[in-house]
Amino acid sequence: MTIRPYTSAASTLIIALAAAATLSAHMAYSKSIPAKDATLSESPDHVQVWFTQDPEPAVSQLSLEGPNGEIALGETTVGDEKSLVATVPAALAPGSYTVKWRSAGDDGHVLRGDIAFSVRAAE
Repeated sequence: MTIRPYTSAASTLIIALAAAATLSAHMAYSKSIPAKDATLSESPDHVQVWFTQDPEPAVSQLSLEGPNGEIALGETTVGDEKSLVATVPAALAPGSYTVKWRSAGDDGHVLRGDIAFSVRAAE
């Protein structure tokens, strides 16, 4: 029986597959309310962010920044279908806003991201 060493192409394939498996282990943003870059005709009553994995409650947080700084949200909770949700207790004035999220998935790595949206003046 002859044992052949891996060829360069086979080694490259093994490394690429290992890297892909590692990258797919991280949680990622899936969708949100408001949607990324949305322009809303009225203020949202909550913000919600969905992920590809269940968010870890102990490290999860949602925050909201507006034209005049940070806006207090209700408590961040784990919602249905791999999401985080927080209420927006007061109507948002017209302007640009950013939802900032922080959480961790199955691998425990803390990830952060943000979602921009705007509220336009009533017509």
